[in-house]
Amino acid sequence: MKSLIVYASRYGTTAECARRLSELLPGESRLVDIRKEKKLSFEGYDSVVIGGPIYAGKISHEISAFCDYNQKEIERRRVGLFICCLYDGEKAQVELNEAFPAWLNAHALGRHAFGGAIKMSKLNFIDRFLIRKIAGSEKDINSVKQDRIDQLAHELAGE
Repeated sequence: MKSLIVYASRYGTTAECARRLSELLPGESRLVDIRKEKKLSFEGYDSVVIGGPIYAGKISHEISAFCDYNQKEIERRRVGLFICCLYDGEKAQVELNEAFPAWLNAHALGRHAFGGAIKMSKLNFIDRFLIRKIAGSEKDINSVKQDRIDQLAHELAGE
C-alpha cells in the first residue's frame, strides 16, 4: 500500500499527528503539508489521508480547496479523514462532520478527531487571546488521542 497524507498545520500538532499516522500505515507513506506544496500527483497512491486543524469552527481553506479541486482523484482511492481540535465527544463529531464536504465524508473508510494540543509559547498574540477565552486556560494543553490515530491506520489497512 502506498499512502499520500495531505495536511495543513499551523503550529505543528497536525503535522505531528500526520507523522505518527504515517509510521503506522503499511507500505510507503508520503507526508505533504499543503501550505508548502500546492501541486500534487496522485500517481501510484492507493490511499489518501486528509487532515487539518479546526480554527474558529472551520478547517483550513487550503484543505477545503484541495478537496474540491481534487475530488475525482480522491474518489478513486481509499480515503481517511482526520481533524485536530480541542473538543471531544459529540462536539468533536460535529466539527469532523462539518470540516469536509458530504461526498468526502460518505466516501471515507475512516474519520477521526485526534484531539489537539496547544503550546501557548508558540501562539501569536491573537491566537493566545482566543485560546484563553475558548479553553479557559493559560497552560499548555495536550489532548491528542493516540488510540484514534491507531484506529485510522487499522481502518485504512483493512484490518
